[in-house]
Amino acid sequence: MNGLRLRGERAFQAILLGRLISNTGSSTTRFAVIFWTLASGGGMAEYSLVLVAGFLPMGLGALIAGPVADRWDRRRVMFFANAVASVFPLVAALLYFSGRLEIWHLLIVLSADGVASAFMMPAFDASIPQLVRKERLERASGMAQANIALATIAGSVLAGSLLAPAGLGWLFAINFVAFAPVLVALRLAVVPSPSKEGEAGAQPPETGIATALAQDFAAGWRYLSQRRPLLRLLWILTATMLLLPGFEFALCTPMVMAFADEQAAGFVLASFGVGALVGGVLLAVWSGPARRMNGILAALAAAGLASAALAIRENLAVMLIGIGFVGMAFMFLTGLSRVVWQVKVAPTYLGRVLSLRQLFGLAAQSIGLLVAAPIAAAVFEPILAADGLLAGSAGLIFGVGPGRGTALMFALVGVAAFGVALACILAPGVRRLEDLVPDAVQSEAAERPA
Repeated sequence: MNGLRLRGERAFQAILLGRLISNTGSSTTRFAVIFWTLASGGGMAEYSLVLVAGFLPMGLGALIAGPVADRWDRRRVMFFANAVASVFPLVAALLYFSGRLEIWHLLIVLSADGVASAFMMPAFDASIPQLVRKERLERASGMAQANIALATIAGSVLAGSLLAPAGLGWLFAINFVAFAPVLVALRLAVVPSPSKEGEAGAQPPETGIATALAQDFAAGWRYLSQRRPLLRLLWILTATMLLLPGFEFALCTPMVMAFADEQAAGFVLASFGVGALVGGVLLAVWSGPARRMNGILAALAAAGLASAALAIRENLAVMLIGIGFVGMAFMFLTGLSRVVWQVKVAPTYLGRVLSLRQLFGLAAQSIGLLVAAPIAAAVFEPILAADGLLAGSAGLIFGVGPGRGTALMFALVGVAAFGVALACILAPGVRRLEDLVPDAVQSEAAERPA
C-alpha cells in the first residue's frame, strides 16, 4: 500500500483531478436543478431559493470548517466531507425515481453540497503549501482556478444536454458516482499537517469541542485583525464578491434577455466560464506579476472598466467578449489572492483565515444575488423608461426601454469596482501589502521535490 501513496505535487494533482470530476458532477446537478425548477412550474421565489441554496450554507459552514481544518488531519476532513456529500445525490435520485422528489428535497441536496464545499475548500487550499513548493504556488493556484472554471463550463453543458433525455434522477446518480475519484485520490494522498508548536491559543484536550472550535475561530480572527494589511485584503475581496459574482451575476441575465432570448443569455453566462478558464490557465502558465497585489488591483480595475463599457449598448457580441473578459480578470485576481494568503499566513492558522475569506465573500455574494434584481426593477428600470427621470440624460448613452435601467445599474457596479481598485492603488498600506507582511515559514514538506 505504501508504494501507492501519493506525495507532494503528485498528491496535489491527483486530488485536483478528483475534484474536477466531483465538481463537474455537482455543477451539472446544480444547473439541472435550476432548469428543472423553472420547467416544472416553480415561481421566482423557488428559483431564488435554489440559486442561493448552495452559497449561504457554504458561507455558514465556514464558521466551523476553518477551525476543523486547522485542528484535525486535513486529508481526513476532506475525505469525510466528500463522503457525506456523496450520499445526498443518491438519496435524491431514489426520491426522483420513486416519484416523491419535491423542491425542498432539492434545497437540502444543494445545501449539503454547499456545507461539504465549506469544509473541502479551506482544507484543500490550506494543504497546498504543504504539497507544493513555494515558488510554484502561483502555478498551483492557476490550476485550481482553471479546475473551477472547467467544472462550471462542463456542468452547464452537460445539464443542458442531458436533462431532457436522461432526466434529473440519472444526473443525481451520475453526481453520486462522480465523487469516487476524489475519494480514491484522498485515500492515497499523503497530506502533511503543519506543526502546531508555538501556536497561541491552542486549547487543552479537556476543552469541550464546541467551545474549542469557537475559540479557534476567534483566534483566527485575532490573527488576521493583528495584521491590518491582510485584513484590508479581506475587505477588498469581500467588496469584489459583492460586486462581480453578486450584483453582476444577478443583473446579467435580465439585461441580456431584454433584447435577446434565453439561448443568448446562456451563451453570455458560458462566456464568463470560458474567460475564467483562460484566467486560470494564464495564471498557471505565467504565474502573474512579481508583485501579486499589483496584479490583483489591476485585474479588479480592468474588470470594472469592462463591466461599465459592455453595458452601454445592446450588442450581443460585445456582451460575450466583455463578460468573458470579466470572468478572466475575476479568476486571475482570486487566484493571485489565494497565493497571498498561502504565503503570508502561518500554516497553523491558514484554514481559519481562508474560512473567514470564504464566509465574508459568500455572504457578500449572497446579498448581491438577493437584492440586485429588486433594486434594478424598483429604481433603475423606471428612471430609464421612455418617460423616465433620466431618459434625457443617461438615456442618451444607455438608451431607454426595458433592460436599460438594469444596464445602467450594471455599469455603475463596474464603476464601483474600478473605484475600489483605484482607491487601493492610491493607498500605500494596501499596495505594499507584500512588503508590510512577512512570508510565513514554509514547512519542509513543501520545499522538498515532489
